Amino acid sequence: MDHLSIDNPSAAAESAPNGLPARTAAGRLRRVVVPALIIAAIIAVIWWIERGGGDVSPSGEKYGPAPLPASLVRPGLDVSAAEGSLAPDFLLEQLDGPDLRLSDYRGQPIVLNFWATWCAPCRKEIPELVQAYDRYSPDDLVVIGLNLQEGKSIVRPYAGDFGMDFPIAIDRDGEVGDEYRVIGLPTTFFIDRAGVVRSVFIGPLQAESDGIDVQGAIARTELDQRIAQILSPEAGD
Repeated sequence: MDHLSIDNPSAAAESAPNGLPARTAAGRLRRVVVPALIIAAIIAVIWWIERGGGDVSPSGEKYGPAPLPASLVRPGLDVSAAEGSLAPDFLLEQLDGPDLRLSDYRGQPIVLNFWATWCAPCRKEIPELVQAYDRYSPDDLVVIGLNLQEGKSIVRPYAGDFGMDFPIAIDRDGEVGDEYRVIGLPTTFFIDRAGVVRSVFIGPLQAESDGIDVQGAIARTELDQRIAQILSPEAGD
């Protein structure tokens, strides 16, 4: 009977660069790579679900800044986030409820507040916005809390804790914040019934200032004055 001999065993089992047989190295690689790919896929699915399926509304329109309808553009006024200009339009997901389009509120005075859950000054001012909404909503005031770049699972419990019953829009990509030139949080825009930005305030709205302007915070009486400015029937005429 002929006998087969292997003079060079390493040639029969190819070696990996680290000296391990190729099959052994490949097996170890699979044990590391495959679980990592599965974890990455799970994270991607969670991210997709958290985004609500993407950055496109159910109607097929992209979330973010949107052209202001021609019928709402007033001659002689620019569309920008500057005081005295028409507030830029946008379409965003709402925390609870249908998609939110700013121009749908034309005819109502709007307090548009940019905020985030991680923002400590935002936490201090939210009770003032809640109180203002409760106080002035019978006069058609709309408070819109526009959250920057956070998911609904983060925003919802926070909003519940603070009793934020006003509309909350989710700017996942921060594109609306960019359109409004938001450089710090919180930032609040006071928009009159005609869609004109009457004033902009950067910093926390506080209940009182005891006569000292601390880090730009405005007194509650000033908040009331700004709201009164956009509530006025003459605003935007």
